Amino acid sequence: MLGAIVLVAAAATVCLVRYVGGSGRTTKGTTSARSSTTVSSQRGTRLSSRTARTTPIFTAALASSQLAAPVDGEVVLSAPSTQLVVMGGATTGGSLASGIFVFDTSTGKLVHVGNLTMALDDASGAVIAGQDVVFGGSSPTALSTVQELSEPGALPTTGGGSSNTSALTTATVLGALPQARADAGVATIGTTTYLVGGDNGTSTVPQVVATNDGRTFVTVASLAQPVQFGAVAALGTKLYVFGGQSMSQSGASSLVDTIQMVDPATHRARIVGHLPEPLSEASAVTVGGQVLVIGGITVEHGPGSARSVATGSTTGSAGGYPTATVPSIWSFNEATAKVSQVAQLPEPVALAGVAVEGSVTWVVGGESSGVPVSSVQVIQARTASRH
Repeated sequence: MLGAIVLVAAAATVCLVRYVGGSGRTTKGTTSARSSTTVSSQRGTRLSSRTARTTPIFTAALASSQLAAPVDGEVVLSAPSTQLVVMGGATTGGSLASGIFVFDTSTGKLVHVGNLTMALDDASGAVIAGQDVVFGGSSPTALSTVQELSEPGALPTTGGGSSNTSALTTATVLGALPQARADAGVATIGTTTYLVGGDNGTSTVPQVVATNDGRTFVTVASLAQPVQFGAVAALGTKLYVFGGQSMSQSGASSLVDTIQMVDPATHRARIVGHLPEPLSEASAVTVGGQVLVIGGITVEHGPGSARSVATGSTTGSAGGYPTATVPSIWSFNEATAKVSQVAQLPEPVALAGVAVEGSVTWVVGGESSGVPVSSVQVIQARTASRH
């Protein structure tokens, strides 16, 4: 169970792949996980302000601290003071967890600080008015419960990998979703949080609902293609949904390659582009005004897929075709509605928890080949000047 998870220091040597955006070139090298977060600033190069332009450089590496027990489908939220909050998830054997943990990204310590009202996975989460809010999930059927917990600054965080059970805080029920929903995407624009797609236990949910308090919800649009496990991120005033899994009336599921745009202001959603391959169970984040689509699973040998199994980890099957966990990190270009690969995860994962701290994206746990993993991975964004 997640309650037994602790972090251990493991300054492993990893293979770092560095992508220079738009150059089409990669630089490979072997470095430690700790030193791999440093990217050359290209000191000593003087460029005219007229000719110099910046291009993003992304690096992905295993963090120096890894989970001692695996978890996938958990909620991960950013918190103040280099902290991440990790809630729920599924562990080895499919056991569901209720634990709430604080992970200190500066020290690698994981502390048990509380519990959800029930064990669950595949929920969605957001910070609303300073409170950590968890929407729905599966336990094991889809839930409509909305739970809240104070941010960990008000919780006991002393110790390393342990907890004081007498001081643990239990989440409280804040409200309920209009209908049960698991496997949904979530993104926030300003003070409004949007819940996108998902599964109600029998079918995919097309509605996109908005909330400012976690108690009241308003439908703002319906997806052009209803999906669960879509990767969702906000960019400006729009929401973007990358891939996901659709379900036919007969109950058969299939992975999709669509990129959907949702405009809450006009209450419209439409397909604006396509991914290079079908993709589901990926994660999406907005960092530095740029959307990254991270990991996931894709279809092998199916329609629209030319990927070789060797590039990922064999997972299972979808629509009669085998699937594989992929390491790809894609960057989304809003002007062209296309993605381009900018980096690769050291360990391919799907169903990972992700959170952003400044220019750093943390990828926590997830599953590879259908099995929960204990890795913590770090994606760093830097800029470098070029002619």
